[in-house]
Amino acid sequence: MSEQARPARPEPAPPMLAALRAGTREHHLALEREWNIPGRIRSRADLSAVLSAMLASWAPLERRLAAVDWTGLRLDPRLGEAADLIRADLAALPPHPHRAGTAPADADVPAFDSLARAAGGRYVLLGSALGGRVIAPTVERRLDLPEGVATGFFRRRGMAPGRDWRDFRIAVAARNWSAAELAQATAAARETFAFVDRAAAPFLADNLGPSRRVG
Repeated sequence: MSEQARPARPEPAPPMLAALRAGTREHHLALEREWNIPGRIRSRADLSAVLSAMLASWAPLERRLAAVDWTGLRLDPRLGEAADLIRADLAALPPHPHRAGTAPADADVPAFDSLARAAGGRYVLLGSALGGRVIAPTVERRLDLPEGVATGFFRRRGMAPGRDWRDFRIAVAARNWSAAELAQATAAARETFAFVDRAAAPFLADNLGPSRRVG
């Protein structure tokens, strides 16, 4: 095969992303199985339950990540305030019985007290944004919803998740991380997945559908 015809090799992941992917693969897959989205969304009440669960976890995580000093990575502290999109979506749906439930205590939210740990938390939220544009059309078709109605969070209306992910990738690739920092980031990402699971549990307990909670 000529050099011209040879397919380009994919660019290797930066060490930080490689560590995060390897260290959280099982956590990611377990949460996907448990949430089973869009499979578990069969009615507008189901969608309300899922969005309520997401708000319970996203809002405190976004607040904590926004308080981090990101100048070391030259990233905007704000993640686009996706929690506001969830609130707007919920306003278009029937109320979920647990919507007014107790918010997670601050002590339960992962501590992003180093740049490495903050990068781990940001990785989880940014990664979750990339699949929403695939989920949204399925939910809209299934529930007979106009495009963007109650799916603004999945669509990340007014946001650019692809650009945000690219900026994050470039930022973490430009920094030399120690082995200890890579371990910190991975631990924080795992804690973030676990927090999402705990915060969502009261809202999804009556909406398990075909999925099953992991132990």
